[in-house]
Amino acid sequence: MSETPITKKIWDRAAWSDAAFFLRYLKPHYAVFIPALISLAITAVLTMIFVQFLASLMGKGLSGVKGPEWLAELNHAVWLLVALMAAQSTVAFFRISLFAKAAERALAALRLSVYSQIIRLPMTILSKHRVGELGSRLANDVESMRDTLVSTIPMLIRHSVILLGCVGYLFTISGKLALVMIGTVPVALLLIALFGTKIRKLVRKTQDHLAASQVIVEESLQSIISVKAFANEGYESARYKSKLDGFLNLALRAAAPRAAFIAFIIFSFSLALIAVTWFALRMLESGEIQTAALMQFGGASAMMAASFAQFPELITQLQRTLGATDNVREILSEPMEPQTEAVEMRRFQGEIEMDGISFAYPTRPEATVLLEFSLQAKAGQRIALVGPSGSGKTTAVSLLYRFYEPTTGQIRIDAQSTRDMPLPLLRRNLALVPQEVLLFGGSIRENIAYGKPDATEAEIIEAARQANAHLFIEKMPEGYETLVGERGMQLSGGQRQRIAIARAILADPAILILDEATSSLDAESERLVQDALDKLMENRTSIIIAHRLSTVRRCDQILVLSGGTIVERGTHEELLSKSGSLYGTLARLQLE
Repeated sequence: MSETPITKKIWDRAAWSDAAFFLRYLKPHYAVFIPALISLAITAVLTMIFVQFLASLMGKGLSGVKGPEWLAELNHAVWLLVALMAAQSTVAFFRISLFAKAAERALAALRLSVYSQIIRLPMTILSKHRVGELGSRLANDVESMRDTLVSTIPMLIRHSVILLGCVGYLFTISGKLALVMIGTVPVALLLIALFGTKIRKLVRKTQDHLAASQVIVEESLQSIISVKAFANEGYESARYKSKLDGFLNLALRAAAPRAAFIAFIIFSFSLALIAVTWFALRMLESGEIQTAALMQFGGASAMMAASFAQFPELITQLQRTLGATDNVREILSEPMEPQTEAVEMRRFQGEIEMDGISFAYPTRPEATVLLEFSLQAKAGQRIALVGPSGSGKTTAVSLLYRFYEPTTGQIRIDAQSTRDMPLPLLRRNLALVPQEVLLFGGSIRENIAYGKPDATEAEIIEAARQANAHLFIEKMPEGYETLVGERGMQLSGGQRQRIAIARAILADPAILILDEATSSLDAESERLVQDALDKLMENRTSIIIAHRLSTVRRCDQILVLSGGTIVERGTHEELLSKSGSLYGTLARLQLE
């Protein structure tokens, strides 16, 4: 008979691997974490001593002891109890502080690992995830792990120490009564495992739905202008509500087994309390246990019950974290782009050869985007890619950057295969000026310096001059320190383009990629941007993607694409002279 899926889940090694995952990030902070554990054990022991001392004192008082000696002993005991609580409070302060330091440092390292992993994922994997989903993994899931490290795990350890200590103490008082007390524990532990497995599955689904709702928030805020322009606030609210309802339904489904679990534990403890009380009173009646000993047993039992009662909620919280941990570990297990520790940077000459390239996106392997695409560019040449939308122009550039690998064919720069090049070396020799420039939310200076983070003030200003950006930057109230706003929306399209060009100038690439860099600009902005681009293209190999054929007339070679295939190639004059050419048709349509 095969094991059921639940049994497999109970006895698999998932929980142990999750614990090992936590410890990997805690290990560098053992010098703080281990003293925190010791402090935790000390506070647990002090709590047990306090309760047992108090129970012993009450038992002695209830047994009929009187007189001045007893009052003196009582007063002395009260001061001892105060001293115990003062010591426990002091140790608890250090315990909480040390746990917080270890946990926050470990989680900062985890957040860095997750973020570093995300931005190093290849485009084939990033294209499968939405931005909001990845953001939720970094925010919500890691935050759930933080609560567990700071609070849940220390409380689990604390109550475990108290439970073990109380069990041992109960046996020293009365082994017979202790066996009755702990007889229900194995059943409760089994139910913790059974319910915990179910809760863990539901919690993971809940985290996924929460991530999906976060995606909608981020996408709608990133495109808030479009949302408002189309008066789609209600539509976006409904879309968010739909995802939120899915999250709520799963959260409520997870609440039912959790509530049943806690209710059963309460019922079990009530039955156990009744049974133990009945058994204890019979032992007291028969003289098998004395009043003082019974009071001590009752104090230890109460402490044990209080600690055990915390376990259902703590286990539920831990299951919630394990679901979040699975999501984080999935991201960390994804293969990254090839990493090179030390790269000797050098400038390419800029000779490009793309030979027999065919490609289909991994998410749509049946749809060929490029078929037998070939391109040769000598150093310093300007090559234009033109053709209808969806003909494969931008895809060819993505392959040059190695965002994706071609299905067939070879890409070589300066006669060396790009597959054999470290990615930093390849990409730092390329610079892209896109059609829609999305700047970072910092200052103009920071956005220009992104092309060369260690650039001097003089280099940044010179790059801005060459990009025809220095004059409009100087006119701004804070000059180069002006904040560009979310995605650069406080600047015009032409201003954003010139900042992107200044960034590219500062990067000083050997190969320049212009992707419709002037198509969305007005005439004056286009003139300024085109002038800056002409300066930028000097002594560089340039790949120009364009719909406006006026921008490619002076190119050394024009490749006309249709359906992922090069259908024509030549200079502007050569292509126009061919009767019935696609290029000629496109040129006539634009002129008309």
